[in-house]
Amino acid sequence: MCVCKYRLFRNRARALRSPQKRSNAQTDEHVQGILNKLAKFPRFRSKVEPVVAGKVSGRLHWVPTEIDFNRHVTRRDDVKSKEELETIKKELLVKPLQTDVPLFDVCVMSSKNGSIKPVLAIRFSHGITDGVHAVKVLEHIACGLDGEPVKMVYWKRSKKKCEVEKNVFSMILDILYAIWVFMVGFCRGVFTALGPADSKTVIRDEPVKWSGKREITTSTPVPLEELKAVRTAFKCTINDVVVSCIAGAVQRYMEARECTFTKKPSTKVRAIIPFATIPKKEMENMKKDPYTLTNMFTFVSLRLSMGPCSATERLKRTIKKTSDLKRSPEAAIVTFLNGLAGKLGPKVQKQTCYDYMSRHSMVLTNVPGPIERVRLAGIEVETIDFACANLINQVSVVSYAGEMRLTTVTDPGVVKDAHTIAEYFLKEIKSLKIAADKVSS
Repeated sequence: MCVCKYRLFRNRARALRSPQKRSNAQTDEHVQGILNKLAKFPRFRSKVEPVVAGKVSGRLHWVPTEIDFNRHVTRRDDVKSKEELETIKKELLVKPLQTDVPLFDVCVMSSKNGSIKPVLAIRFSHGITDGVHAVKVLEHIACGLDGEPVKMVYWKRSKKKCEVEKNVFSMILDILYAIWVFMVGFCRGVFTALGPADSKTVIRDEPVKWSGKREITTSTPVPLEELKAVRTAFKCTINDVVVSCIAGAVQRYMEARECTFTKKPSTKVRAIIPFATIPKKEMENMKKDPYTLTNMFTFVSLRLSMGPCSATERLKRTIKKTSDLKRSPEAAIVTFLNGLAGKLGPKVQKQTCYDYMSRHSMVLTNVPGPIERVRLAGIEVETIDFACANLINQVSVVSYAGEMRLTTVTDPGVVKDAHTIAEYFLKEIKSLKIAADKVSS
């Protein structure tokens, strides 16, 4: 990635001589506005340094500093084609962040003749914040088309529904089942990092290793109304629908590539799901202090419903699995183990992280974005892609302005034709929508 050579404030008079330079100057002004807003967050204007100087493997802490435009912003104004744009995105996915400055950067990509729509890529370390708090960042750096604050779907915990009266026998069965769910969750939380790995399918290699290459693919937008119709018909959550469709897309992909595990319902394909552990008190503090960012999440393991079956049957199985996961103590146990590993030093942390992640097939995230269209860096945002380069496959779903898109980040040496997974995902949604219409009618 080339460093921005054009400096707005030093050569402002010369910049206004031509339309192209004037456009670049205006963009730089808008990007500088984004940096000014990011600077309000202490972690975005702090770099990370060892507590004990020279001891890189020891404890780290945040050190306040300043945000330098020339070090945090790069431009690519010579993008000639969509293929070149995709190549730049791949490079950004695996390019390390600078560690002697705050852990983020911004890249502006466009073409001189206007054939490529401007793309603004904001990269930041996951050490700065978790997904729930990252929503606050977007709210502050963007605005609505009318200049008003960004309208978001605010995260909140679902309340338990009142159960219908049951007889004694049903209550005993429920208690026994709750005990069973607790025991399974406890064992998963403790032994997942030490237990067996997922099946060696066409989306997972063994042993799992970092190749240094990642490929990003996105699906066409899906109206959220379609997912809401499925949610209403089957009395589940949007997340249940998303997880089920991803499982169905992987199943279709395996069938198309004639994977040996295609016809086995026992095929083990698990997803790591970020689980927010934000207490109610902290949620209130987020409203009082909008510029404090924290990392309050852990991972839980969810086994996807594989094997040949209808989309409706797969959704019903998924609802059962996610319901059990919500009642499980797995998140609390993994949180405790994370804290324990943190006290044992970086070597234990690194090995524990690898053992846990390498036994799964993907990391799966579902991020609710702005409800309405927003303006960022002075330009109306057409689409939003959320991507993260992990040790294993990253599957992300983000909603924006009434639409939802699937993004996959995969190793091109392992997952061939990854774009077809996004296509199969759309087919699964279509199948569920047809089934939902039948249920509703």
